[in-house]
Amino acid sequence: MKKTFKTILIILFPITVMAFFESSAFGQEWTAIQKEIWGLEEARWKALTQRDLEGFVKDHHEDGAFWPYWSEEPLNRAKFKEFLAPIEFYSAELKPYAIKVFGNVAIVQYTCKYSTMGGNVYSRFTEIRMKEDGVWKVIGKMLHRIN
Repeated sequence: MKKTFKTILIILFPITVMAFFESSAFGQEWTAIQKEIWGLEEARWKALTQRDLEGFVKDHHEDGAFWPYWSEEPLNRAKFKEFLAPIEFYSAELKPYAIKVFGNVAIVQYTCKYSTMGGNVYSRFTEIRMKEDGVWKVIGKMLHRIN
């Protein structure tokens, strides 16, 4: 019994350590611009869970194209905001996968587990941001529900 427990510890310890460093290493390798952009994502979702819809959409470009999984076509900022207005978001857990910056354009990919009055949802996001007047505006978004 002791040998089995020891064997399990020998196997699990390196895996646990690698998982910890893998999850924290992504953020540590980011440039200042990537960190800035990720901070904007986190702030937007915090605003949404605090029922601050204006804070959530403030950095969405007015002429952007936002295509959530529940819509048959991309929405502009006003329609996207209109659709989100009656939904209560309670929590959001974001996990970044990639932030690629090409001059004044960035592609942000992450997953988010969020809870609403309708239940829990797990989605994959791709957002395109463009720096305009010193602000990284969301100009495009695609959401895909995972569950």
